[in-house]
Amino acid sequence: MKKDKFDSFFKLHSENVDSANSQGFWKLSDEIVKSFLLEVIDNRKGVTIVDFGGGTGRWAKILDDFLVESEIIIVDLSKDMLGVAETKIKAGLYKNKISLINADMTNVKELGNDIVDYIISTYNPLSFVDNPQSVIDEAYRIVKPGGKVAITVQAYYNALYSKICNYQAPVEELRRIRERKKLFWNDFVPETWQLSQQDMERMFKQAGFNEVESRGIACITQPQDEDWDQTNTKIGKLSQKLNTDEAFFKAVLESELIAGKDQYAVNRGMNIMTIGKK
Repeated sequence: MKKDKFDSFFKLHSENVDSANSQGFWKLSDEIVKSFLLEVIDNRKGVTIVDFGGGTGRWAKILDDFLVESEIIIVDLSKDMLGVAETKIKAGLYKNKISLINADMTNVKELGNDIVDYIISTYNPLSFVDNPQSVIDEAYRIVKPGGKVAITVQAYYNALYSKICNYQAPVEELRRIRERKKLFWNDFVPETWQLSQQDMERMFKQAGFNEVESRGIACITQPQDEDWDQTNTKIGKLSQKLNTDEAFFKAVLESELIAGKDQYAVNRGMNIMTIGKK
């Protein structure tokens, strides 16, 4: 990915990403991701967690409430994203130790072998790298034996659905997506990987992980007007309902958590979270 494209996208992203859950759909998506992550992080005292592509520290803050005497290390290539996280640290917004590393997820020289308990990566930093396998290999190197890694990616079949049903993409574009599993969503979003459950699990096993499994994130619901809205000002009808009807939100979340573990439904997810144990 070209550096100028990367920098411009994540500079804008850094300014608005923390307000994403003001939109009902993203609030729902956060709850799905959080539920699955807390199942992965089964020990929450005295642990070290690395957040690959953790950016502004948004997920470090979400997990901070569940951890005791622990450390979260945020690794991100974007200085703008890490700048937001640094401001939060200086403001004393975390109760656990938060460390920042400005590095490429494919080569985190600051971290040794077999030294952390968990590695997470939410909302698809993996989709933005040139070589996804190298990120998973690096996670395997860093995590301790017995440790767990949970990484999400933009989902291939959901992307095809969206390109066909929401965008009515040209025939040639659909052919390229099938051949390369990469696409452009619009002019300001860099080209991203779209991978299937089978792609992800194959890469995890190739890296050396055991007990590999996947979860679907938002297998039933889909973003509407808020999709790729970096200003977080567009709110679709589903988000409006989720924002205003607590019982509806709870019922949809329950359905999503069931669907996300159904191996026939995982590939329907907007994102796929693959989990491996070393």
